[in-house]
Amino acid sequence: MRRSTSLATIALTALTLTGAAALPAQAADRPGAPAASAPATSDVAADAAEAASGNSVTVTVSMDHLGRGKAIADALRGIKTDNRGGFVQEAVDKAFKAAGSRHNVMLFNLSHNYNDKFRGTKVYANVQWGNIHYGLWIFESGEFTNEGDGGWINWGFVGWYERNGGHVKFNRSW
Repeated sequence: MRRSTSLATIALTALTLTGAAALPAQAADRPGAPAASAPATSDVAADAAEAASGNSVTVTVSMDHLGRGKAIADALRGIKTDNRGGFVQEAVDKAFKAAGSRHNVMLFNLSHNYNDKFRGTKVYANVQWGNIHYGLWIFESGEFTNEGDGGWINWGFVGWYERNGGHVKFNRSW
């Protein structure tokens, strides 16, 4: 399912007004071989926005099939940094560990266009760092295409995957 920036804005407005959150799309994919790192692309275009955004973290878990949503949210709320790229890196690492280090993790800036086809989503949360809204998915396998900026300030992921530019194919860990 393709989500445009305007749809993400509408969803975030609905979240603010109702306290609800949009759930990620589901699609089938097959398992494969593991890999274990995250994107290394950097972006400095939003350095001024980083300083203005502050470092408060708000997390709203709307799907928790692992029973670890509270631990994940607490881990993310504990991040204290004024560096947006550093926040994304630390958030992905903490979410991965809090979820048991067994599932893939994707954190993505919802103001950018993307296409997700996750299978076996275990946790979904809306994460707000300063004034930036991210989606956090913890899942078994699938694909994700970043149609926006690929720097650490906008996305991060960890797990078992193959990356080709803005497209990432995730495999199961087992």
